[in-house]
Amino acid sequence: MSARKIFMLITTLVLITSVFVGTVNALNSKPAPVAAAHLENVRDYAAASTTNVDNAVNYAIDGGQLLKGNARGWQQIQLPEGVIASAVAADSQNSQIIYVGAANEMALYRSVDGGNQWQQMVLDAETVGGVTDIAVDNFQHLVYVGTDNAGVFRLRDVGSSMILGGHLLLDEPVLEVAADSTGAGLALVRTEWHLYRAENFGLSWVTVENLSSTPTAVAIANTTPATIYVGTTDRGLLKSVDSGFTWERANDGLGVNPGTRLHIDSLALDPAQPEVLYVATSYLFGSTTVHNSPSTVAVTADGAQQWTALDGNVLNGASVAALMPVTGETGAVYALTNQSRSPLALGSAPAPVLAETEPAVAAASPASNISTIIAWIVASLAALALLFAASVDMIGRRRGQWETLAPSFVRNAVK
Repeated sequence: MSARKIFMLITTLVLITSVFVGTVNALNSKPAPVAAAHLENVRDYAAASTTNVDNAVNYAIDGGQLLKGNARGWQQIQLPEGVIASAVAADSQNSQIIYVGAANEMALYRSVDGGNQWQQMVLDAETVGGVTDIAVDNFQHLVYVGTDNAGVFRLRDVGSSMILGGHLLLDEPVLEVAADSTGAGLALVRTEWHLYRAENFGLSWVTVENLSSTPTAVAIANTTPATIYVGTTDRGLLKSVDSGFTWERANDGLGVNPGTRLHIDSLALDPAQPEVLYVATSYLFGSTTVHNSPSTVAVTADGAQQWTALDGNVLNGASVAALMPVTGETGAVYALTNQSRSPLALGSAPAPVLAETEPAVAAASPASNISTIIAWIVASLAALALLFAASVDMIGRRRGQWETLAPSFVRNAVK
């Protein structure tokens, strides 16, 4: 084999290898996290389960995106392409295990490495809709997924995969799902008009009919025994320590005034302090025409025995739609209102960073960028070398053909 052919063969192999490496790096490169100064359009929130500030990870769904962070700033976690997030929950024992519900499909996504890789679990391939809320029973390794038009799905997380087993079909959108992690196997599902309680660890469900009011919020504290809190339309806050078979009012200190009915707008538990509960209240006036007047946001540190009102002037009279507690800091909570989905700091919660910052443009990681660029440079040089060698070879071939075909007197004349 001539030296020219060996050179062309080696150059061709270099070209193919470089193109392959560059293509693989381009396909596998992950977008860099997008930084955000603060949350602006929160739809769901999963508070950190640890009081260690260095390891605390809060998750939020903001504008269909998944973010993690705190009051100092947030960072976007990349979801599978095309997924619009609507709900999020995290494992209380391992914050790297994340569950995200999709708003644009009946599917749940799970990551066990903090969002680097995702596993899809299709809940119902035949129904159009999305996920509304997620609750995790870490003790039983159960995940309850509420949807807008297909009820509640029960899944078991076995580590290597998610197993779908159990389904409560409802004709109302699911607004909230709550579960304990004490081993009691409690789970509750709230719709606009009804409350359902799980039996047999979620394999069957019954309607809770002894509230004497319409449920407006629900939470389950991991106390011993597990404590259920249910907000109502006009009976205030109800509490149960026997799985919801009996209830007692827990309104002392919430400022119930004569002639008014106490309405619970929102509830939120501190994941690290099960005795700490936040409640947002309002008053209902009138009979034929009912008027709602926002009241206050209060906190209890003793299981709803006593309440302390938090300064709510920042709310400007708006009704609270959701509460976002700061884990381990009693009296620190953020509020979302019916006028704004941007968190407002209440109590001792630090004010979120509001400085205007330009989000970082999503780009491939630096290491991936460098290797991809080098691969394409080598490929370009190899292509140029191959083109040059092919051109020289072609000129040589044509010269040889010309010398063979031309008459001898023409060749002598040229020489």
